[in-house]
Amino acid sequence: MPERVRRAHPASLPTWRLLAPERNKAVPFFAAGGHLAQLFFAFDVEAVSSGLIYGSRRFAPPAFIVDQKLPSREAAEFVLGAPAGLVLALGGIDGECLRVLLDEVEPKRCDRRALFARIAPAPTTEMIVEQIIDLLAETARRLWPIWFTDVSFGGCRNDMLGRLAAGVIARTAAKEIAGLSPLWAEAAARLALDNCPPRVTGTLPAIELAQLALAISRSGLVLVADVNAVRTGPNPTAAVHALEWIAQHSQGAVVALFHELPPNEPPFDRILYGARRMMTGGAEPGITQPDATGTADAGPWIAPWRGLPHPLSEIEQRLAKLLGADAELAPLFSFNQTIDTVRGSRPKVDLVWTDGRLVVELDGYGSHGNRAAFMYDRHRDYELTLSGYTVLRLSNDEVALDCAKAMEKIRDLVRLRWAQITQEA
Repeated sequence: MPERVRRAHPASLPTWRLLAPERNKAVPFFAAGGHLAQLFFAFDVEAVSSGLIYGSRRFAPPAFIVDQKLPSREAAEFVLGAPAGLVLALGGIDGECLRVLLDEVEPKRCDRRALFARIAPAPTTEMIVEQIIDLLAETARRLWPIWFTDVSFGGCRNDMLGRLAAGVIARTAAKEIAGLSPLWAEAAARLALDNCPPRVTGTLPAIELAQLALAISRSGLVLVADVNAVRTGPNPTAAVHALEWIAQHSQGAVVALFHELPPNEPPFDRILYGARRMMTGGAEPGITQPDATGTADAGPWIAPWRGLPHPLSEIEQRLAKLLGADAELAPLFSFNQTIDTVRGSRPKVDLVWTDGRLVVELDGYGSHGNRAAFMYDRHRDYELTLSGYTVLRLSNDEVALDCAKAMEKIRDLVRLRWAQITQEA
């Protein structure tokens, strides 16, 4: 290693943003052992005088880099287009509202996905990294049998022939997807067949993170991390280091989500370069106002998502099974589609019968139980009604506790719409 580059434990550099001069981005190094090891950062001492190392009180970045306003129409591009290997900060919006904006994007096979997650406070960087790897593994388990965006293991049973078939599919996918390990993919598929999170024993954390990210999204994953809780946690510095490490090794990016951007002070000054603050008062009411209440039970989520029941929604999965077994309703409905309204918006709806212009929305209290979501739901219902759609809202609890009643409501409206269509004809 050149003498001008030295290594230091991150604890000894708690306030410095460490950048590679040739790429202008952070460069963390990970020394792997039998478990999560220490994080190391390399920095060029000559870069200090050139201003490439900043973020401390001595080398503070210009104030303008943490106060750029972001219109709501540009939020999806900001998140899904985040540069690989970097952590970007976004303030003035909560996860539920940002999900709405991302769901308006029409995904393509080559596009990234965003995984929304709340980061719980923890005393060490290693514990936060382990928390995120667990999250990715559980997400991959719930995505099964569709991995790597569009590779299906649906025909593989949990028997000898099924495991052999899964191995063939995994190895074939590894030939097509850059960075995918055939050995990991095959071992992970066997775990998924057993309905276990694909934590492959003996895999180094950096490798495991990258492989799990590919299982979720073959074109790159953006982790949208709600870090509001860690701001008052036992060690915010550990969370910042963990996010930087995740961004570097996931082959993707991280967007740190704040209700309000933190002051340009340690430890968050390290991730405030290029930060954006959401503009308020946009044309769509209620979608950019952060609300810390009513969303505590919101779990991880993937956006955008189209065409199938959402893998992280137990209610959508349950309703899909009920509809699939119903000869009258099964041919009519499709999940997670966008609708072009007369107002020019493209809301994503949970369930739609396009020919009958009937929308079914499934509302959980965690994502619809705050003032901003309540306002936005009503505005969207207005736009859909104006565009000729009938909107039926079912609560998640109703589907979970009395699925027969929920199906009866859907059937009643379908028959009503058939009668109206016949009359109009």
